[in-house]
Amino acid sequence: MTSSPTADWRPPPLTVAQGIATTYNSGANEGRITDVKLQKRLMAGRSGVPFLRHRVVLIAHLHRLYADRSTTGSG
Repeated sequence: MTSSPTADWRPPPLTVAQGIATTYNSGANEGRITDVKLQKRLMAGRSGVPFLRHRVVLIAHLHRLYADRSTTGSG
């Protein structure tokens, strides 16, 4: 029985330790990339790049708007 070459892959321990210890976090970028991919899937074949760009900018604006609301609680 053969297994895939990536089945036994493990990240190097130093890389994992640095990822945990550093303050850098790419979560915001990953979220935006996920949003763009979702919009591309939803709009497949419907319109061109200008409309896709408009929707991506609109979603980014809404994320910022709601992110600001959640951090400024009504004390």
